[in-house]
Amino acid sequence: MSKRDGITWLYRELPELVRSRVLDETTAERLREHYGPAPRQRRKSLGVVICAALGALLVGLGIILLLAHNWTELSRPQRTLLSFAPLLLGQAVAGWSWLKRRSSIAWCEGAATFLLLAVGASIALVGQTYHISGDLPRFVLVWMLLGVPLVYLLRAALPALLYWPGVTWWCVLGAFDRLPVMFFWLLAALPLPFWWQLVRSGQRRLVAAWMAWMLSLCLAVGLGFSCYSFFEDFWAPLYLSLFAVYFLLFGQLSVPSAVGRPFRLLGSWGTVALLLLLTLKDVWRSFAFNPLLGPGREAWPQYLLLAVLLLAAIGLLTRALASRQWMDTLFGLAPPLVILQLLAGPQRLATGISLILANLYLLFLGGLVLRDGLQSGGLPRINAGLGILSALIAVRFFDSQLPFTVRGVLFILIGLAFLGVNLLVKRREVSV
Repeated sequence: MSKRDGITWLYRELPELVRSRVLDETTAERLREHYGPAPRQRRKSLGVVICAALGALLVGLGIILLLAHNWTELSRPQRTLLSFAPLLLGQAVAGWSWLKRRSSIAWCEGAATFLLLAVGASIALVGQTYHISGDLPRFVLVWMLLGVPLVYLLRAALPALLYWPGVTWWCVLGAFDRLPVMFFWLLAALPLPFWWQLVRSGQRRLVAAWMAWMLSLCLAVGLGFSCYSFFEDFWAPLYLSLFAVYFLLFGQLSVPSAVGRPFRLLGSWGTVALLLLLTLKDVWRSFAFNPLLGPGREAWPQYLLLAVLLLAAIGLLTRALASRQWMDTLFGLAPPLVILQLLAGPQRLATGISLILANLYLLFLGGLVLRDGLQSGGLPRINAGLGILSALIAVRFFDSQLPFTVRGVLFILIGLAFLGVNLLVKRREVSV
């Protein structure tokens, strides 16, 4: 970490250190006087990195389009030479960047991105020239695996940002072709050490946030397709467990804005969305036709994945209970409770009771989030609590036989409640 980054980190931590009484206000002020004003963010370097990466993408795609336009008019030796030309050029640029410009993020990101595109283009062109048999899932998998070393050799984030959608694409294609798509989880883990190092070091925070968004979205998509064969039996417990791990494991990262906490956001709203689905009768009726223990030994990979996610969620739930984080506890309790309901089945636990429990759970969760927001004065949390309660009421309206006039009046009242609470909080902030 450079001195500039160290000072920025110190200034960011000082308010928390004062609140925790590790330092007093006088000492904090002396530290600010000693180190001077906070360094400005290096927006120029970030712009250079973005332009370099975008330029590499455009150049790579442009070369591919030019080759495709004139491809049929070339002889086989010419095609072979042109097939390897982008790859050799990309390797030369990447090698030069690694030897001479290793400290330049812009050069490393641009070179790694261009080389990754060149690898895919060369594989496709050689295969087309010599009519090498293969299929799209295999091509995507080989292409993505060849791009992984670029992440670590050039310390480049953009290849990882392209790699995760690539292996997710392979998982989607492979699910329909009966391929061993459970390997998606091992494949998705390959760039994780690089991303985690960025998170822990506090450097390139914006890049780390982009990677976190891409990773969280790809894991959520890959979860469904990696269990595609038995999706109807496993979707609720699997996704509830995944979202609980998202919320509890990554919720304590020191990130200044909510946009930089994708796992927390997806975990919370994913859990709420699934709980809303579990308040519908048809969903519980489908569980009766697709019981959790129905697939048997044939679905052992899905059971293993569910066990890993559930044990992780329970372990994190235990930590939240020990630290008295009650709202986190409610998000973490959802997976084990729903799994117990599914294991009990309609024979031991009637569908009506399951519906009542799901509604009460979501009602209590929304009320707790709203109360926490009112106590802390945070508008985002207040609106989140009101949003959960409003969504529950809306689902009940559409699932019931109430007249449209009654529904309309109630929706107006909910909207007025939103506006009134926000107005009261704003007035409280002004008065303080």
